[in-house]
Amino acid sequence: MRSDVLATDLAAERSRAIRLLLRSPMLNSEDQPDGFRDVVRHHDWLVAWFDDTCGWQLTIDPGAGFARLAKRSRGAKVDVSRPLRRSRGGHQAFDRRRYQLLCLVAAQLVQHPVTTVGLLARAICAEAGLDTSRHRERVALVDVLRTLIEWQALRASGGTVDDFVETEEANALLQADTMRLHRLLVTTVAPSSLADDVSPVAAAVYLGAEPRYGRGREADAHQAGTDDEQRLRRIRHMIGRRLVDDPVVYFEDLDEEERGYLDNPAGRQWLRSRVAEAGFELEERSDGLLAVDPDALATDLQFPGPHGNAHQLALLLVDDLLTRADGRHRDPVELTPAQLEQAVDTVFERFPNWARSHRDRDGRQALTTEATELLEAFGLARRTPDGGVAGRAAIARYSVGAPVRTGTRTLFDDPPAGAATGEKPS
Repeated sequence: MRSDVLATDLAAERSRAIRLLLRSPMLNSEDQPDGFRDVVRHHDWLVAWFDDTCGWQLTIDPGAGFARLAKRSRGAKVDVSRPLRRSRGGHQAFDRRRYQLLCLVAAQLVQHPVTTVGLLARAICAEAGLDTSRHRERVALVDVLRTLIEWQALRASGGTVDDFVETEEANALLQADTMRLHRLLVTTVAPSSLADDVSPVAAAVYLGAEPRYGRGREADAHQAGTDDEQRLRRIRHMIGRRLVDDPVVYFEDLDEEERGYLDNPAGRQWLRSRVAEAGFELEERSDGLLAVDPDALATDLQFPGPHGNAHQLALLLVDDLLTRADGRHRDPVELTPAQLEQAVDTVFERFPNWARSHRDRDGRQALTTEATELLEAFGLARRTPDGGVAGRAAIARYSVGAPVRTGTRTLFDDPPAGAATGEKPS
């Protein structure tokens, strides 16, 4: 009996560690002390699990107090569905400028780990074309510094980096953790091995290559020189990456070899075993697969959730993307651009005091785009080439029903008489 209990406890620790690393690929001991202890305790098992399931390298440094899961995209193209997000305000996605500054700042900090905000800005000024007299540029730099601080790759003292937003005269002492900085970049080859005259496109291909799948990148695994073992490894890893990291996996999104592997009983059993070891509950449907985390340990974004107007609009569009036929079963439908616009207009008419900053035509279009991108990111819908949106099978899991009254005002309530209306409903 004791051996069974011990095995159960060990399995639970390992599954928690897997899901924590999926949520926080740069896991710091200060942020998650209990989880980090589990990761260190099961070091060898976790390294082997991620390598076998996803082809991802896991590096654990107990002395430095961090673990780095080097995630990779599930295909030849870079996955742009999960952008880095700013830590302030509305948590908007990083734009091209911020990614550029992040790379240049990290490179500078590796060479000069102790500096100040002002010295750092001047050091990258020429190469980045940074103009700190402009408020917009200072905001972008601060967003980058705050991100590095969140990752504990950078520490600030003697002031705060946020002060630099208000004036370029503000300053703070910065101390970088070069070990963490070196682990941020996920490549199988050293960037220093690149030729000086290589183009950015060629550099991205070179750094993103995964030689373990044969000649070329993983998408070229059918080429001559790729043996059966390499091809099987690629198939498993691409499926594993999708299942543990995506909200839902549709069979129609897999290639022929991946679908064939899942049609094979041995392949499906391999997948079930890996999902169970991670602590997920596997839903197997005719349309695809869904790994459910009952404890939400691996969940970084939630839908629906109290995350602002775009989430609210996305949820309110659910019924428009499903047939309204009577009965339990509802099928996804496609909305043309005109139908989508009408559905959004109806929402604004129903709730006249909601999303006041988006009530003009441009504002509505921007909010509609954000809401449809959100539905697409969660695998609930897909945008059509003509600008419309089509529901996908998983959207039938959601429906808009009568509001539950909790004593707190909701989106569905009219504001009290004489009350001021804010941007977000309480």
